[in-house]
Amino acid sequence: MSSLHIYNSPLEDETKVQPFSTTMPSVSLLQIEHDFPELQFKEGKVFSWNPNSQTVYYEKLDSQEDLVQLLHEIAHAKLGHKNYQYDIQLIEMERSAWEYAVDTLAPKYGLTLSMDDDNIQDSLDSYRDWLHKRSLCPQCGAVGLQDTSSSYKCINCHSEWRVNQAKSCQLKRYQIK
Repeated sequence: MSSLHIYNSPLEDETKVQPFSTTMPSVSLLQIEHDFPELQFKEGKVFSWNPNSQTVYYEKLDSQEDLVQLLHEIAHAKLGHKNYQYDIQLIEMERSAWEYAVDTLAPKYGLTLSMDDDNIQDSLDSYRDWLHKRSLCPQCGAVGLQDTSSSYKCINCHSEWRVNQAKSCQLKRYQIK
């Protein structure tokens, strides 16, 4: 697994990118809850944002990587991310949440992050890979076009297929024509 990179301290050569520490930075969940009183924070199975309950779920908070992931979920909240109709909208929401976490939230907690950091790009790649797999025609393998929130059409062989909403479990495609 790639590690996220930040600059460790001003005393080190700032041109050298260092892997971050695996220990939790000096930011507590209590401090984050204080900084974002409009949000609820609850331990969960994965890091996620629920706009209906205004709740940020976190898996664990014992490393800087965890803090960065938490900031990403807070960014979804601060940007007002709710639902999306088309898969490409999800990719845009993920990218904008990472940008907000990098540019606005991370500096507030003394973290120097970049959109080029491996973990951020790995996260974005996972969504891009998910989108690509959903768009592949089960009949001929060509990339199709999204027609509705859960269906695609192939411009090559004219097949149509439904997709499930799975993002973290097995993606399924069902040919319908």
